[in-house]
Amino acid sequence: MIRRTSEQWLTLFDQHKTNGLTQTEFSKQQGIDPSYFSLRKRQLLAWLNLTPDSVQKLKTLPHLEISDVLELLALTPSMAE
Repeated sequence: MIRRTSEQWLTLFDQHKTNGLTQTEFSKQQGIDPSYFSLRKRQLLAWLNLTPDSVQKLKTLPHLEISDVLELLALTPSMAE
């Protein structure tokens, strides 16, 4: 198994979002167990303090990438504490 940084995982999640494959297909294509991909996604969302509801709301914004969310969180003092 390849060790990935949080940033690398977030990049993978961005790639999955834009490539049109299912999460299972994308995971297998990347050599990642689909269950582990899902687990890491949930863990990083929790680490970023994002709830499923807030993620759904973020998905409705046009052209918003996970990197944009990270940038916004870095600018929010209450999230940084």
